[in-house]
Amino acid sequence: MGKHKSRSRSRSHDKKKHKSEKQKSKDVENESKDWRKDKIDIGQKSVQAGLDVLEIIKKERKEDEEKLEQWKKKVGYTGLKVKVPLNIYDQFMKKNIVAPVKPVNPSLLNNPQAPRMIEILVNDRLGKKERIKCCPQDKIGDLKKLIAAKIGVRPEKIRLQKQHMVFKDHITVEDYEIKHEMCLEMYYN
Repeated sequence: MGKHKSRSRSRSHDKKKHKSEKQKSKDVENESKDWRKDKIDIGQKSVQAGLDVLEIIKKERKEDEEKLEQWKKKVGYTGLKVKVPLNIYDQFMKKNIVAPVKPVNPSLLNNPQAPRMIEILVNDRLGKKERIKCCPQDKIGDLKKLIAAKIGVRPEKIRLQKQHMVFKDHITVEDYEIKHEMCLEMYYN
């Protein structure tokens, strides 16, 4: 008799336990749905906040551009790049002036000690690759001026180097052993 009572108690206890487990699983599902809804609401709010910030940034950018345009009109700003004409012949042709032709000294034509022009390749690795003609006796500062005239950048902003050696302005091209058609790296400071 004691065994039957214990069995009946255990069965009824199991039923109650099973019902409470079902109830718990329903509660957990409801909580997870609420949690998901909360997360979705939080996500939507954060997206909306991000869009609001983007609108503010766009407005500020537009205001800055309008201020810049007003400043340009006030100052008479035309642009940063100043194109320097390289070919003097073009200047003379535009003004319809004929330049006097200098006679060439015949001793310089076949003289091996006469200064010879060399051509140096300058690459900034940003899409600009230029060929610059100069003399070996020219200083690096003069070479920078030639590069600046061709590209349209101020010479102070140019840094020339080969591998890790930065060239100094007061030393000549010849002293650095820069030869004809040698490639130099150009960086902007």
